Formats: sequence, C-alpha cells, structure tokens
Amino acid sequence: MKIFIRIIRVILGLVLLAAFAYGLYTFAQAAPKSGDIMSQLEGEETIAAAPPAAQLTPAPQSAPVQQDTPETLPADLPETTPPPVEQAPEPTPLPDTPEGRAAALGLPAPPNVDIDSWEYLLVNADNPLPEDYEPEQFGYINLTLSERDVQTYFNPNRVDSRVDLRIAQALVDFCGAAKDELGLDIVYLTSCYRSYASQAENFKRVCINNGIADGKDKDGFYITMPAGCSEHQSGMCADIIDKWRNPLRAADLKDLPLEVWMAEHCQDYGFILRFPEGKEQITGVMYEPWHFRYVGETAAKYIMENGLCLEEFISLYK
Repeated sequence: MKIFIRIIRVILGLVLLAAFAYGLYTFAQAAPKSGDIMSQLEGEETIAAAPPAAQLTPAPQSAPVQQDTPETLPADLPETTPPPVEQAPEPTPLPDTPEGRAAALGLPAPPNVDIDSWEYLLVNADNPLPEDYEPEQFGYINLTLSERDVQTYFNPNRVDSRVDLRIAQALVDFCGAAKDELGLDIVYLTSCYRSYASQAENFKRVCINNGIADGKDKDGFYITMPAGCSEHQSGMCADIIDKWRNPLRAADLKDLPLEVWMAEHCQDYGFILRFPEGKEQITGVMYEPWHFRYVGETAAKYIMENGLCLEEFISLYK
C-alpha cells in the first residue's frame, strides 16, 4: 500500500513538473523579441519628440541685420598715385682724379691701374729714353712666326726679332691668332727692338731717302723718330705686316686684312694701335697702321674701346 502511494506521488510530481515546463515554454513564445522591443521604444521616442502638426506655429521674423559697407568715393575724385621714389644722385668725381678727368671728357671711369708700372712707359719726342736704356731681358721670336716658341737667347740657326721678354708670349699669341684666323703663310715682324744706335742710323737713312732733316713729313708729323725718342728702344712694340714691304705707307697698308684684323683684336692680347689715324696732333707721329704697342689687356681694352692714344690715356692719371 505504501509503495503504491509513493508511485502516485512520483507520477503527480512528474505531471506538475511537465505542466511547469509547458508553462515556461508558452510564456517564452508569447513574449516579444528584444529587437522588436527596441524598435518599438525608438518609435515611441520619435513620436514623442515630434509635436502634433496643429501645435506648430511659425517663428516671428526678426528685422534684417544692417551690413557694414565701405563708403563709396565720389566718381569725380581722381585716383591718387604714390610719389616717385627719388634715386640717390651719382657721386660727382673729384676733378683732379682719373675719374674726374675722364668725366670732363665724356669718358667712362678709367681702370684702376698703377700708371707708373712698366707697361705704361711713355716714349715720344717729349719723353726720350736714355742712350743706354734697354730691356732687362730679351725674348727672341721667330721673324715670320714659322715657329711659335719664345727663346731667351740668341739662336744663330734661325732669324729672330727680339722684344722685352715680358711681352714676348703675348706678341706670339697675337700674331699667331692673326695668322691662323686669316690663313696667312707668314706674319712678318719687320721691326721690334732697336737700340739707341740703331735708331740713330735708321733716322739718318729715312731722312736722306725722303729729303728731310727733322724726320717729319710735310704736315709736321714724324715719319721717323730721333734716337732716344722711338718706342722701339723700349722693346715693347712691333711693326707687323704680312710680308716684307719697303717703304711702309699707311695708304697701302691700312685696308689690308691683316692690319684690319689686328686693329680690331689687338686689345684682346694687351696691345693697342699706337699711332691711330686722327691722333697725329697728340702723338706727333703720322698714322701707322702696322705699329702695335703692349700695355696689358686692362688698359688696352679701355684705350681701344674709347678711341684714345697712349698719351691721352696716361694724361687721365697725371
């Protein structure tokens, strides 16, 4: 009997347990899902946030804000322009200076050179050399530029001209460039250094040949210089022609391609045309298109570019 009662209790317990489980299942099926709950809550918040259409009233309009505008200038008022900036005036060179003397002649400022340097030695009728003057050292150059080396000694195996050694290489370069540019067979150094005694003989011979006594032509210009007054004694010049010519006449030589080329390019090698046409009253010497003098590139460029002679250039400094 007791066993039977226990069985009944177990069965009733199982039935109650099954009923409880069924109830839980039924409740879970009936409950809304979490996503649906959130959507429903968001929908409710949106509806709550928006007031009914009937409650919306237009906001009162405020008066427009006044904008600041720049004042307009009258149309007839001229535009103003800034005053021109005044340039500082160029300093006026002192009259007793190379710059001042050049400015007085309408020339640009001359180069800054030591006018007492050897390159600017002035030799003329008013500035003669002493009888015993000769260059400290000679440079020997082939007479026709068939060889272009400079030697410092007399070579009996070739015919050379000699000049002051300090100008020798520049003279070779000058004549060599002319020879190459013009395609000449020779460039002839007809006369370079002459001693005091040689110049005395030359002066006498030329005077006899031309029937004169003072070395001057009919216009009063020297065609040959007295001994001591010739630049050739300085060793810093050369008479340059295309072949042996005697006598030398300006009318015959001034238009030769060699003389034209040399007059145009001499300054590039430190030389000047020493006795240019139109300067006879200053140099005292007739026009010699063959006579070139070394003064260095700086002075040569200034002299040739400004159409000066050596006397005019030196006078700017003294």
